[in-house]
Amino acid sequence: MEASAGEDQTLWRWRITLTVAAWLLIVQSGITFIAGLIVLFLAPFAAQSTLYAQLGTVLDRSHIAMIQTLVGQTLFLNRIQTVGSLILLAGSIGLLLHKKWGWYMVVIVHVAAVVAVFIWVMPMFETLYRAFDPARGGTIALAMTMLAVLAPAVVVAFLLLRPVVSQLERGT
Repeated sequence: MEASAGEDQTLWRWRITLTVAAWLLIVQSGITFIAGLIVLFLAPFAAQSTLYAQLGTVLDRSHIAMIQTLVGQTLFLNRIQTVGSLILLAGSIGLLLHKKWGWYMVVIVHVAAVVAVFIWVMPMFETLYRAFDPARGGTIALAMTMLAVLAPAVVVAFLLLRPVVSQLERGT
């Protein structure tokens, strides 16, 4: 059975939409990967001990310890994000080529990002915001977490749409 001109036009639009989304993911993951590498290379040159010594004149030891912990966690998350960005870059190229493996990689990386936000980033937000505002810090941390989860959730929702999946099943 032949597809009508309207169906062909709809399929073409979804193909273009998927291609644009793949290019956006390639650009985003490439920029994030490069930024992560810059941080990895520059972090050893940062004089953290000098910074903490200077903070000692304006903060007490517990706040300095909290800042040291947050800096350590941030550097650890940067390593994870750099590797994740490289994987996402590869998956996005596969998605651009309309390969099913690329689709799987992009979905898995974004689901992992959502999980990571709740496991690692939300506690960091909470620690930071409670230090500045003990009464409302938890609420602000929750709001920031929801905002951080929104982008990867939207990408996964888009990739799970039937027209997107059908583009990959067709192999076109």
